[in-house]
Amino acid sequence: MGNYDDDEKPDWRELDRRRDRSTFYGRQEKGSGKKKEPPKDRWQQGRVRAALDRLFKGERGTPEHDKLYAKLHNAYGSEAFPKQAEKYVEKYGLPDDAATLILFLDLKDIDICNATLDKLLEIYPTLQPRQKEDARRKISITAMGHRIKEVRLKAGEIMEQLE
Repeated sequence: MGNYDDDEKPDWRELDRRRDRSTFYGRQEKGSGKKKEPPKDRWQQGRVRAALDRLFKGERGTPEHDKLYAKLHNAYGSEAFPKQAEKYVEKYGLPDDAATLILFLDLKDIDICNATLDKLLEIYPTLQPRQKEDARRKISITAMGHRIKEVRLKAGEIMEQLE
């Protein structure tokens, strides 16, 4: 009836193992090199990516940074802005984004304004076209009307470099 003698006939476990290794069923051995598929859920992918971005930011990826950053932006235009800016610079240094750096040009502190102008000049080539336009306009306004003469002169020099 079968191709096996009674003593050579494989048991059910052996048949299951053979079936598991079969490519017909779509299964492969563990070390076959098949890449693990990323999660199919886009929301979960976004959360994983955001968590990794925060991890690589270091101290700037913490919730404390986010709170201080939000306070800084909310205080813009009020009397509390210079204090919030000092707190931020003291704890985290100058920000990396152009929008916040542009806000820092309204401060009365010479050191912070000069450092901000240097940082804007440094990141200028990496900015988007709209951000470049905004940065140029703010630097131009600073060159024309900042309260501190040294800052006006430095902004004028940077405008010449950008043109």
